[in-house]
Amino acid sequence: MEIEKNELNIAGSALSAVGKRTSIIKILTANDVTVWGADAFISVALALFVVSSIEGATVLNVGIALMIHRVVGAMASVPIGRWFDKHKGFIDEVYGLSLASMAAGFVYILLSFSTQIWQLYTAMFFLGIIAVMNYASWRILFYSNIEKGQLGQTVGVYQMLYSFGIGLFLAVGGFAAEKFGYQWVLMTGGVVMVFGSLLPLMLRGYLKGGK
Repeated sequence: MEIEKNELNIAGSALSAVGKRTSIIKILTANDVTVWGADAFISVALALFVVSSIEGATVLNVGIALMIHRVVGAMASVPIGRWFDKHKGFIDEVYGLSLASMAAGFVYILLSFSTQIWQLYTAMFFLGIIAVMNYASWRILFYSNIEKGQLGQTVGVYQMLYSFGIGLFLAVGGFAAEKFGYQWVLMTGGVVMVFGSLLPLMLRGYLKGGK
């Protein structure tokens, strides 16, 4: 009888662990679709906003701004990754993901009021760092909580939902930009990101183990 009880306890613990991991994956997927969907929503109108609303801006300035975003992100990638590695547990990734999502939203909201090229470049500088913080924290959380033997299926389901979500945001972004204007798209996308930043906080009750 004692052996049977122990076996039942082990089975129950295993099922509970699977349930927690499934919930974590669902929350992370919802966060990624929301935040990067909002980013895609904004991307439809970003270049048009820059050339029409920022004084003296051209397509060249858009290219330079995006270059700043990528270069700064590349330079920040290793230091941010090492920072996450130094802290045991996953709480730093949870708060890092939430902070990155929220910060991106506020930067885009501020960017919607920009009228000078230097303001665009400054926004892209911070967005480059923020994007890397998002990538690093999200990937650590996601890949650390996939069940063994289900990597391909989990990634496949995530990619399906992500692609459908991004596609929908792109279509709606194009419609909104045409209907309401480019500034409205940046502001709305920023607000959606801020709301998306609340999703990672739901993970705190699930993630107590170490890396």
